[in-house]
Amino acid sequence: MARKKILSETDFSEEYIKKHRIFPKGKTILLGVLIALQLLLVLLCVFYDPQPQDIINEYNITVNPLSDGTLDVRYEFVWTPIDESEPLTWVEIGMANDEYAVIEGSLSSNIKSVQKYVEDDYISLRVYFHTPYIAGDTLRFAFTVNQKRLLCKNDKGYFYEWVPGWFNYTPVESYRVNWVRTEGLTGGNFDTYDEKHLIWTGEMPCGNYLSTYVEYAPDAFTDAQTVAYESFYEGGIYDGLAEDRFGMIAFCVIGILAILAVEVWIVDCYVSYHRGRGFLSGYGHRVHIYGRSNPHYITARDKYNATHGGKGGRGGGCACACACACAGGGRAGCSQKDTYRTKKE
Repeated sequence: MARKKILSETDFSEEYIKKHRIFPKGKTILLGVLIALQLLLVLLCVFYDPQPQDIINEYNITVNPLSDGTLDVRYEFVWTPIDESEPLTWVEIGMANDEYAVIEGSLSSNIKSVQKYVEDDYISLRVYFHTPYIAGDTLRFAFTVNQKRLLCKNDKGYFYEWVPGWFNYTPVESYRVNWVRTEGLTGGNFDTYDEKHLIWTGEMPCGNYLSTYVEYAPDAFTDAQTVAYESFYEGGIYDGLAEDRFGMIAFCVIGILAILAVEVWIVDCYVSYHRGRGFLSGYGHRVHIYGRSNPHYITARDKYNATHGGKGGRGGGCACACACACAGGGRAGCSQKDTYRTKKE
């Protein structure tokens, strides 16, 4: 029977290892797939641009203060749905508080019904249409409410500080608030005015809002009920589209870093063996060369077993992926791998 060739130490020198190192084909393919996924995530970060379901072309409000301190508020909208996935059948308009009533006969002809909606501190009016509107349609609708509990009083007289409904996910291309000029009006934060109205105009991107402020003389109202002033809370205002984009970017960045951790772990297996780290030793010889058993070790092991009566078998024959467990000391690559697993879960 032919004897196995016993290789010399020079066959496993650093020069020999560098010359014969092999990067596994499977890991090469896996790295290519992971890099492609990273590029896709990068492109998603750069080009992801969430779009609104609708655009409000015109948002016009006319406010008429009554002698009892309540406000008759006329809402008029020009509204264009742009989402092709579902038709527009109803909309929701925020209200200042739940002390409001829709004035009978004020609904435009395309409104089928309205419904007051109250949930915790969120108050709105839901408007349902007779027919659905699809992407590209432009609809006009209007309604009027009588709004109570907005009039406040201080040492100078009466005042209103009122924020009309805003839209976190729907941009408003143009708004105009017309506040009817009545007796006792003394000032406000309006943009301009004419003979009949104080006027606020502008545009309202997602998450923006308008705060109107109007002052009246102490004798401007008769038998008016006032409420204690509370400053406006901005907690419910945010740019929904910007938050969606930020969320997607955060998801992509986490994904890119997680994939990078896997790539580092894969490459570290190769680099570690290339640098001579991570080898197990037996009988004075390294056990692995890039995941392969060291033939010199096998020969030495056979000689040892023959001398000491030991049984044959592979000793320490683990591949790169589990080298940290076999070595008993841990490796940077495995620590990164464990960190990656924790992040994914």
